[in-house]
Amino acid sequence: MKTLIIGSSGLIGRNLTSKFIEQDESVICMDLDMGATPNLDGVELVQGDVTNYDEVLQTITKYEPDRIVHLAYLVGRGALQDLSLSLRVNLLGVDNVFRASVESSVPRVVWASTLGVYSSIDYEDGIVVSEDSPRPYSPYTAFNTASYYSALKHMNEYQALLYASREGLDVCAIRPSTVFGPGRYTGYPWVGSFVEDAVAGKTTNVPMHPDSTFGLVYVDDVIDLFEKVTLAKKLNFDVYNTGGNLISLAEIAETVNTVLGGNFVPDSTKEPTFQFNISNERAHNEFGFKILSFEDAISTHASLLS
Repeated sequence: MKTLIIGSSGLIGRNLTSKFIEQDESVICMDLDMGATPNLDGVELVQGDVTNYDEVLQTITKYEPDRIVHLAYLVGRGALQDLSLSLRVNLLGVDNVFRASVESSVPRVVWASTLGVYSSIDYEDGIVVSEDSPRPYSPYTAFNTASYYSALKHMNEYQALLYASREGLDVCAIRPSTVFGPGRYTGYPWVGSFVEDAVAGKTTNVPMHPDSTFGLVYVDDVIDLFEKVTLAKKLNFDVYNTGGNLISLAEIAETVNTVLGGNFVPDSTKEPTFQFNISNERAHNEFGFKILSFEDAISTHASLLS
């Protein structure tokens, strides 16, 4: 079987490429940044621009993949740096992949959504959201933050529904929680550095209140769910949550400082913010999917740095 990964230079794309090769899958990687894409034996590398429909279609037509994993995206606050580019990559690029897949009769497209689609649900203590929870979106709330990224993901989910219902495309979204692990460089700066800082004996100053919460999921777990969904013979649903370990900054500090001997320091002068507890029961029931505990995840990450 043959898989085309579009957006192979990012955290998920790099790791998923390696994972598929370990499973003796045939892999084609399409990205603008060939330098960050794994150059592994058995991987076909294609330099291409997801905003160019002809390039997307030509790649799909040439290699005739059995499935596509679409990951090319400007993420988080980076989506705010160039609004026009974000629209071309994050909306037109997604449409190009869906449209070319329909034209080429690709059997399945798997793509990355986000927990951010839940961001406008009214927060209540103890709330647990699932794939079936309502996902209202108010584009006027926190418009100067990463909510622009979430707004685009909302539109992508609508695009997917249209292509599935009107064109018969087998398309499935995965909604990751906040991903951490080796090679995470975008999004919240501390998420990409706190384990490395602890191992190196550096202090991680986090500009967030100790009571603030995050749903953190280790990159290997996210890759595991992408692999399971991509390779499944049949899917029961068109979207799956990864879920995450819902944990406060104070609890992160205690675990990192105890397990890794680090110095993780939240800022008690800030106002606390809260994430939802995201259920991954659907993926667990269908695939037996489980995630590492936070302590096991940071220990696994740290072991790769020693």
